[in-house]
Amino acid sequence: MSESDNLDLELQAEQLAQFAREQWSEEKIEFFNDIWQEAGVKDVRKMTIQDARRTLAILSNSEASIQFVKAFYAQAITNGMPSHILNFILQSDTDGDGRTLAQEIFVDGTNPFRADQPVPQQQYYLENSYDLDLEL
Repeated sequence: MSESDNLDLELQAEQLAQFAREQWSEEKIEFFNDIWQEAGVKDVRKMTIQDARRTLAILSNSEASIQFVKAFYAQAITNGMPSHILNFILQSDTDGDGRTLAQEIFVDGTNPFRADQPVPQQQYYLENSYDLDLEL
């Protein structure tokens, strides 16, 4: 990972933390705690990659909004989520559309759990044309 990628991740983590401070409510905290409990996470500071995968799956199945996902992970950051776990989550592509969770929630404003229109890929066809005169 390049230095600029690390700076981007730090900026995104700070954006999540700022968003969390703006979004706190008792109702959201209860929803967050339900997700942590369902994922089996007792201490966010000790999260593993498996825990991160479970939280992503739970959020995906719950049809969580972009704002909820941002607030959920922002709360996790403020509670001490390890940076390598945050990096894993932000770089995940749960919906398989070629865009990371970070790109979808910070740049595109799209749902990171539902595939968007796939990015068209250039396809090249080689056409072999032979001018063969066959004589029998």
